[in-house]
Amino acid sequence: KVRRAATAEDAVRDVDAIMVMAPDNIEEHLKLCAVALPLGKPTLIDKFLAPNLHDAREVVDLAMRHKTPILSSSSLRYAVELEAAMPKIAGKNPVDCYATGMGKWEGYGVHTLAMVMRMMGHDVKRVIDTGTATARNVALDYGDGRRGQMSVRTAKNEWDLFGWSFGARVGDEYVGAQVKEFDGFYANLMRRTAAFFKSGKAEMEVAEALMVVAVLEAANKSMKGGGAWVGV
Repeated sequence: KVRRAATAEDAVRDVDAIMVMAPDNIEEHLKLCAVALPLGKPTLIDKFLAPNLHDAREVVDLAMRHKTPILSSSSLRYAVELEAAMPKIAGKNPVDCYATGMGKWEGYGVHTLAMVMRMMGHDVKRVIDTGTATARNVALDYGDGRRGQMSVRTAKNEWDLFGWSFGARVGDEYVGAQVKEFDGFYANLMRRTAAFFKSGKAEMEVAEALMVVAVLEAANKSMKGGGAWVGV
């Protein structure tokens, strides 16, 4: 007995909370957020805020202007295996970490990046990409001797060969795992989202959501510039 809305404006008018989801058309996020965020309702923005930092800042400015709580995250941030590993990583100040993943960088590199930033934090200073268009090889420098490394490959048979994995060096050992419970990370994201919708308080800082976009954009600039460091 849920009526079908005729427009986006109609859809968001009577709801308690909103999900902005255009997984393969992230460039539509700013336009959709311009409809959703002025209403002041808790809003999930799928994967990442926008395809570039300019639009991402516009989204955040909209949210702040209307006092709208927002959450924007990749589901891989909440991978079951990563959730289990975080008690051994959080607060241990890992000197380095790695994450591997698959998919086209523009829409899916965020999943691998989300794991790095969950382990190492979002205070990134500069980024370098020494990879290729189909095999990205990205390092995040935190400016204090710590670095996160990520590898993202795409191919027609990527699901046969690649997957997601992660690890962080804590002392003399790495704490990590291969991501196997694919349904689990979606379920975990929805649990976090439900809690966010209820409380209006996001577990992930807006500053981190902005840094995600900044790193993705800087990696593109680095690769196009021949693999030079780019500040964020």
